[in-house]
Order: sequence, then C-alpha cells, then structure tokens
Amino acid sequence: MGRISRSFLLVGQSYRVLMQDKELMVLPLISGITIAVVSVAMIFGFGMRDFDRPHDLAQYGPLFLLYVVCYTIGIFFQAAVIAGATERMRGGNPTVSSALAAAGRRIGPILLWAAIAATVGMIIKAIQDQLGFVGRIVVRLLGAAWSLATFFVVPVLVLEDRPVGESISRSVRLFKKTWGETVVGGASVGVAAMCAWVSLVALTGLTAWFVGPIALVGFFAGAVFLIVLFSTLQGVFVASLFRYASGNGVTPGFDTEVLEQAFVAKGR
Repeated sequence: MGRISRSFLLVGQSYRVLMQDKELMVLPLISGITIAVVSVAMIFGFGMRDFDRPHDLAQYGPLFLLYVVCYTIGIFFQAAVIAGATERMRGGNPTVSSALAAAGRRIGPILLWAAIAATVGMIIKAIQDQLGFVGRIVVRLLGAAWSLATFFVVPVLVLEDRPVGESISRSVRLFKKTWGETVVGGASVGVAAMCAWVSLVALTGLTAWFVGPIALVGFFAGAVFLIVLFSTLQGVFVASLFRYASGNGVTPGFDTEVLEQAFVAKGR
C-alpha cells in the first residue's frame, strides 16, 4: 500500500472512531475560544501591539507569559481529547466531563510541560529574530526535531502518570523504538485538512459568485468546523498511535499493518 493511500486510510479510521464520540469536538472549540480571549486581553493589557521589534527585550517578558498561558490551555484540552479517545478505545463511553476530569488530574505536570514548551518556543523565536535566512532555516529544523522527539509527551503525561522528565524520555524512546525517525502517518491529517480547506474555499468562491458577500458567513462557519474537526481528529490519531506504540494492542477499527506503517524507519 502506498504512503498516500495508507495515510488517508488512517485518517478515515480515526474519523470513524471520532464519530462514536462527537461531543469531544467541543474541547478544541472551548480551547480555541479561551486562547483567543486570553490572548486579546493580554496583548492589550500588556501593550504588546508591536511584534516587529525583535531587538526590544521588554517585549519578551510579557510575550513569554502569553506563551505559557496559551500553551497551558492548548495542552490541557489536547490532553482531554486524548484521554477521551483512549477511554473509548478501552471500551468505555467518554463524555466531555470525564475527559476534562482526566486532564484535570494531571494539571500540575501539564503546567510544567507548558512552561518547558513555552521556553523552548521563546528561545527558538528569539534566535530566529536575530539570525539571517540560513540561520532561521537551521533553527526551524531544530524546532521540528524537538516536535518529533516530544510527539508522545502529552499522552504519556495524561495516561501514564509520569513526571515531565520521564515523559519526555519515554516519548523519545517510543518514537525511536516503534516507528523510526521519519513521520509519514502524522502528515495524513494535514493532507486531509488541506483538501478540506481547498474545497471550502472553492465552494465559498462559487457561492459568492451567485449570492455575493453573504457567502462569507458560510465560509466562517465552515472554517470553524474544520478547525475543530481536525484538531479533535489529530488528538484521536495521536492517542491511537500511542496506544499501539506502548504495547496495549490495536484499537478496534484500526488495521494492524496500517498502524505499523504509520511511521516508517528512515531510509525504507
């Protein structure tokens, strides 16, 4: 099976699992609204309106605080989605309340991990601000490597009751041990999302031709739906891969061969 067809099959299977618990889609919606409100309040509260002055060190303090808050909110709700999806995969019947409760029990490690992730993010941003074009490419590659190494940190934190240091180490071990270094399956959700966005833009343009600017209302509603759908779908996808990687068996509705090939070793 080719990589492209395998990726779309994974997305389709993740989608079928998600459709059993559509209420989990509320979690990314709440997360997005909360981040937007908090960000606007902090940006205007701290006067962070000029982000084109990388040399102004006074910007980095409030910006770091903004990073930590936004990371905490995003990671908390991501953990809730993963917990809810995993509950379904274990044969349970998750609810929004049970998913939030599972994430809430790990709020301490989530806060610490958010601070670490925000620190790394700020360091990367600061370096990018000071370097030229080539330097920025190198830093972005390092950032991508960090993202891959910490791919499983959130599911480890919320599902295995480990401290942050051990969660990072376990994430690295799981990633290297099970699928190697080159991500294939993780791109599947992104490919499907891109196709959905292209379809939405095309449909909106066609509709606008007949009904005028009112079509933008439909575009906004569709955009919100796609953001929520694929954010939740990504959580289900990560939860499924983690469950398989950690030796808990194949989730019902997922093909063993597909999961084994979701990440393929470098050079294969």
